Amino acid sequence: MLEYKIENGKVLLGEQAIPVAWKGDVLVAGGGPGGLGAAFLAHRNGLNVLLIEELGFLGGMASYGCGMPLGGAYPAYRTNGGFAEEIMDAVRNAGKDAADVRVMGQFSYWFFHDSEYFKSFIAKKVVDEKLPVRLHTTFCDVLMDGPNRVVGVVVESKSGRQALLAKTFIDATGDADLCARAGAQFEKGADADGAMMATTVVFSLANVDTDKAFKYKETDPRFEKALAQAEKDGLFVHPHDKLGNFVTVLRKGTIFCNSVRVRDIDGTSVEDLTRAELESRVRILQQLEFMRRYIPGCEDCYLGSTGDRLGVRETRRIIGEDRLTVKDVEENRKRPDVGVIRSAGPYDNASRGKDPSYHELNKIDEYDWYHMPYGSFIPKGLDNVAIAGRTFCCDYLALTGARGIALMMCIGEATGTAAAYAINRGVPFRDVDVAWLQNKLRQQGCNIDN
Repeated sequence: MLEYKIENGKVLLGEQAIPVAWKGDVLVAGGGPGGLGAAFLAHRNGLNVLLIEELGFLGGMASYGCGMPLGGAYPAYRTNGGFAEEIMDAVRNAGKDAADVRVMGQFSYWFFHDSEYFKSFIAKKVVDEKLPVRLHTTFCDVLMDGPNRVVGVVVESKSGRQALLAKTFIDATGDADLCARAGAQFEKGADADGAMMATTVVFSLANVDTDKAFKYKETDPRFEKALAQAEKDGLFVHPHDKLGNFVTVLRKGTIFCNSVRVRDIDGTSVEDLTRAELESRVRILQQLEFMRRYIPGCEDCYLGSTGDRLGVRETRRIIGEDRLTVKDVEENRKRPDVGVIRSAGPYDNASRGKDPSYHELNKIDEYDWYHMPYGSFIPKGLDNVAIAGRTFCCDYLALTGARGIALMMCIGEATGTAAAYAINRGVPFRDVDVAWLQNKLRQQGCNIDN
């Protein structure tokens, strides 16, 4: 927590004077799916909002994921509605750029979309709704009025160091950076050893004869035969990588590869992030050569695109006012008194820590679901901060089945809407009337009931 004073439109930190560049109701830190849901809904509810994002575009993995499917919007094959469905519907009906919607077994409907198109689509939506946004802006630290209340954030950009002040804050950084800087408690990784899921830079291969490639894959699903031949020939492919994990995507002759698995990485460590980013790029080249030499239909393929940054599946999970537990998930527990989002999905617990083995998904009832409680998005001990993203309070295993891109939009809608109650009534996020929030979400088109 920084020691400061605010005088004449500037934050004074010792001898440093940081200009106040903005002051309003809600500061949303992070422009990924959760941040978008939070910022749009807070804005639509009449609040003075600013969304900040360190990259030059919005959308997070939806935009830099090379076609990473938009999942989590249809638990038990029924839409969660609201902002997520608004985005899904627009993507589904984008003409020549429309998503290919597929049934993905236990994961329900997934939208295979064009990430490059999504970058411009979401930019147009921001411009059309006049949502205040600052890109190329990196969150650095928090300004606090006592141990429980954040009053501002310090950011860095080409304009230098600036302060942004607000009544409430929504942490959509993806790693609970704002919460951590404000002193919130959190957990990381598995209970036994703290190991977290592997990281990945996704990529796409173009100029693929997909008919040939998938016909071969039927005979060698995990490419064990091809890998054995590559080893004999002296071509190294990292044994942790999941080579058969590719699918066709929106564009003809292109496959989406979610196959790199860099393990034993802590996404809150800059050293680990650097190692994983570089290692991922090297492995992409290994896999490209492997696919060209050993997989029929890929002889003349090339890199169509690579993710703009490392994909990190998990880091911090806040200690919240409520918690999504393994029991909630496995028993498909309905919590109508506190539930604000429906969720479902098997445990996707592969590649955790140094474990080199494959793990099968657990079987679930595809037509049932559980509630995510509002309190799991509220950090314990902070009055005016909420979460929008995968850093909500939960058991580590529960997270693995509740982190789809569209589901994060739902969390953002819930906390962005809750901010209107908190500000208009002058209460902490923990004291938001959940019955009011549930009714408001229903009015916004969300399906939260049985």
